[in-house]
Amino acid sequence: MIDQDKVKSFWDARAKTYENLAFESIANLEQDSENLQLKIQLETEKVGQFLGNVARMSVLDLGAGVGQWAFRFTEAGARSVTAVEYSEPLAEIGRAEAERRSFGNVSFVVSSAENYSSPVAYDLVFISGLFVYMNDDQAERLVSNLKGFCHDQTLILLRDGTALASRHEINDRMSDHLQSRYSATYRTRQEYMDLFGQHGFVLQKDENMFDEGCPLNKYPETRLRIYRFARGVACQR
Repeated sequence: MIDQDKVKSFWDARAKTYENLAFESIANLEQDSENLQLKIQLETEKVGQFLGNVARMSVLDLGAGVGQWAFRFTEAGARSVTAVEYSEPLAEIGRAEAERRSFGNVSFVVSSAENYSSPVAYDLVFISGLFVYMNDDQAERLVSNLKGFCHDQTLILLRDGTALASRHEINDRMSDHLQSRYSATYRTRQEYMDLFGQHGFVLQKDENMFDEGCPLNKYPETRLRIYRFARGVACQR
């Protein structure tokens, strides 16, 4: 179990890197400029392959950070994006950036993802780099609540770190890469399938974000992976 106060402090502290790091680096934690551009390119392409055309979609972005994905969806033609982020300093950066970029259809909500509630159903629920920072009870609550945000055709896209062999936990360890103490829990592909499946969501497609041999695959225990879920019959009852 990871200490949630320390995780929250880590993300609040990332806001202090604003204007010292590239905007995208703040939340995606890639600080090498060449790797950053490669990551943006490859991830944007992969997400596009999994989603297709997002034009006119309403999007719920859970764990939105400073809005890096929310802004990409807006640029791709999304009708509206609700960006949910529990770190108020990160959300404030996102609001300032949205105003600077004249993205009036992006709204930021300061809330933990697992406690967010809305009477509105979305066309797309995007969950990015979030579960690795959650303990099991939080992850369970989030997925249980998803049914309230979904209509019959809602797509759920999960982008998250995934353990290759068995669950891999980093607990308050010093990261040379980030120059900060860091905590995360990497669940296996099967754990994600079980978590969503028990709440009625059906896995349609999943694969690693980057091909083997890509320099963005930095750690032998984990891979960044993308999953597309949809509501199953059990979820619609």
